[in-house]
Amino acid sequence: MKMNIYFVIILLTIVYGILIFALIKKESFKKMMYLSTSILLLFLFLQAKIFDNLGYPVTLDFPNKFNILYVKKIDNQFIILVENISNNSLPRLYKLKYSKKLEDILNEAMVGANEGKRIIGVFDNNKASNPYGISIEHIKKVVPAK
Repeated sequence: MKMNIYFVIILLTIVYGILIFALIKKESFKKMMYLSTSILLLFLFLQAKIFDNLGYPVTLDFPNKFNILYVKKIDNQFIILVENISNNSLPRLYKLKYSKKLEDILNEAMVGANEGKRIIGVFDNNKASNPYGISIEHIKKVVPAK
């Protein structure tokens, strides 16, 4: 994420430098229109990339093993706060389309979590019964001996 932010800062600096140089040099109107249009397209591209790093939910790259921290149903989609277990990264929001099977799986996970059970979600694209390939595993708690 830091590399993306550094990349955006460097790219913005270069673009502004070129724009100021072009304005000082007094380019023709046609070249200025091409420059302005290209800068507009660049900023639209950058805005799309920045949204991937903000708190907006994404629909891609679901982790293989994760903790489900929170689930909210809005209209015909689920917003799920997920913590990736494999790389200990920060929690991330994911947006999934509604299905009855997915709702049952997420309800089971939230009920288990509210009861104090340790639950891990597993993502597998090969599962045909679930359109998203999400299943829930209950992990036994290991209690130390007294």
